[in-house]
Amino acid sequence: MAKVRLSVDKGRDIFLHRTKIENLFISEYLPDAPGDYVKVFLFGLMHAQYDLKPDRRELSKLLGLSEDEIAEAWIYWESRGLVKILREKDSSNEEVSHIVFVSKIEELYGKHTEAQPAQLPAAQEEDMPLYVSIDDMDFDEVINDKLIDRRLRELYEKYQVTTGRTISRQEISKIEDAVKVYGIEPEIFDFSIDYCADLEKYSVDYIFKVALRWTEEGCRTVEEAKRLLDKHSRRNDCYRQVFKALGFNRLPAPIDREIMDRWFDQLNCSLAEVLDACSAAAGIREPNLKYVNKVIENRRLEKGGVNTRLPKAGEQNASTEALNTDEGSPVSRKVLADYYEFIRNEDEKAREARITEVLRKVPGMKEVFEAESSVNSKMLSLRPGADNLDARQRLRAERIAIEEKRKQLLAGNGFPGDYLTRKFRCNVCRDTGYTDEGMVCSCCRERAAEAFRWHTDKEKA
Repeated sequence: MAKVRLSVDKGRDIFLHRTKIENLFISEYLPDAPGDYVKVFLFGLMHAQYDLKPDRRELSKLLGLSEDEIAEAWIYWESRGLVKILREKDSSNEEVSHIVFVSKIEELYGKHTEAQPAQLPAAQEEDMPLYVSIDDMDFDEVINDKLIDRRLRELYEKYQVTTGRTISRQEISKIEDAVKVYGIEPEIFDFSIDYCADLEKYSVDYIFKVALRWTEEGCRTVEEAKRLLDKHSRRNDCYRQVFKALGFNRLPAPIDREIMDRWFDQLNCSLAEVLDACSAAAGIREPNLKYVNKVIENRRLEKGGVNTRLPKAGEQNASTEALNTDEGSPVSRKVLADYYEFIRNEDEKAREARITEVLRKVPGMKEVFEAESSVNSKMLSLRPGADNLDARQRLRAERIAIEEKRKQLLAGNGFPGDYLTRKFRCNVCRDTGYTDEGMVCSCCRERAAEAFRWHTDKEKA
């Protein structure tokens, strides 16, 4: 687009004449612009049309604004496309920043050309872009601190092209806050503009919410956002199939999605399992997700799976009772009992391995085991009663002596004194789940969490 410098006779007083302002500026840009920025624009335009070159100190004095505020105003108008900031060298090789006023009418409806400026009739000169020189204005510090960087400027342009209209000040602020305050990556916001446009949603608030949701779910790149959309698409397809199977003609509510997500994410149900449970609800008058949820839980319980309720004191059929764990992974009583048996067997295998090791490494340990076995046999052969009381006490003394001998041999060969003792995870119930009084042991909650992981791994194997 050609640019010309307009001038008037030096003897004319500019304050006695007019400054031409495009109506497009008044209708589209002025309503959203800060008042001080409008003051800077109009004063600059007036000086540009009469080929005057006020420096930043002069403008600051005339407008009652700081030099930094004036610099911010020019950057604001550049972001709106009404001016361009150019840096040039003057005759003394000092840098001078030129503010070039761009005619939006010419830009939108005129012919664009890269030709050099030409001599035009005076009647046409007023419609061409104008510019004013602002000597020695330092924009770099303002740009680094507050003003719009190139990535934001590209987002503004993308939003304008997508919506087909000029971006407002509120929309500029919303996009700037999205990137600088909420930490949304510019490429994520850019992708959200395209995504929402496909849905025919052009509100900047709607676009912001979409981009923020992606960011909160860990998306920092477009590829991550696309993978998230693919996951949501597959899950939404599951929702649709479940609702279709139940005969629902509505969209899932948040509580509906929460229930269904639990089936897929926590209970690891396949879609086929869920649809099969839905078919069980077909015979009731008003099918609902809670009924399907109960069907799924009961089927899992029958397989030794999960349940959601705590056992009540004195409840019968303990094999079908369930415990809720602190981790939120409840298991049936049957699974818990199986797990207790499993850890007892594992502990016994470990003890037998230690005994084999000691017999191989400790001289005289074999004789100690044989003597202990002989004493135990004699103890079992004694009949209960007072007649055998002395013999029973004598055998007990022998057993204590043998136990002491074993500890001495272990210590003499570098083993702990209790190396051959059973190592229970819980010494209260001795890994049975029940105390000597027949009460459920307090270790059950910890074991239930372990039992859930153990049972889940076994099912996957």
